[in-house]
Amino acid sequence: MTDTAETPKMGDALSVSNLTLSYGGVKALAGVSVVVPSGEIIGLIGPNGSGKSSLINVISGAYRGPYQGEVCINGTDVHDMPAHRRASVGMSRIFQGIRLFDTLTVEQNILLGGHVHYATGYVASILRTPRARLEMAEQRERARAVMALFGDRLLPRADQQVLSLSYANRRRVEISRALMTAPELLLLDEPMAGMNPHETEELTEQLRALNRAQKISMLLVEHKMSVIGDLCANVYVLSSGTVIAHGPVGMIQQDEKVVEAFLG
Repeated sequence: MTDTAETPKMGDALSVSNLTLSYGGVKALAGVSVVVPSGEIIGLIGPNGSGKSSLINVISGAYRGPYQGEVCINGTDVHDMPAHRRASVGMSRIFQGIRLFDTLTVEQNILLGGHVHYATGYVASILRTPRARLEMAEQRERARAVMALFGDRLLPRADQQVLSLSYANRRRVEISRALMTAPELLLLDEPMAGMNPHETEELTEQLRALNRAQKISMLLVEHKMSVIGDLCANVYVLSSGTVIAHGPVGMIQQDEKVVEAFLG
């Protein structure tokens, strides 16, 4: 039988322990524990309504209502930390639906992700003080370095409005914006949704390269099992708000409880 829990260790990028969350009288999560070891890509799968979005929302701080249990990011308990401050402990998130400013350029959208690293204030930025100009130049250089991680997909389009891009490139812009926060943990909520097989294969390889080159830990929610199999060291399976299985993809696919949850 597949293990359904893992003991947290010092240095884990993410540790969720015994998380229980209720909406009114309905339990969305019941005693969920998930660990993402530093530098690994961990999968999170489950049928619709299994609690995947609720778990991601609690981890990211999008939902801060009352819950029981503990969420630690890079060793920091983030229970009382608002979403915008979680970037300071090394977390960034990609939403299921793309959230970009369509009338801004690729570069402008990506630069928005670097706001957590700005030392100059709003007034200095308006007045374009020497320090503010230097900082903006540094951020633009970093944005171009991030775009370069995706080969020739974004850099030649840096000055284009994002509304002119393909779906796959819009997703790359969103990932690039998240990378501007210099995350150690990246939450990816169905990044391949809406992509054709070629686009899926290409982005899969780019995520693998990011993980290997920059040691970014990832929690990946994805319905495409081929992607999970290609990227993830281990997988957690949620069903009705509980973890019913945890382990390597090959073991998960043969687990009777998992087969029943998906098919039955």
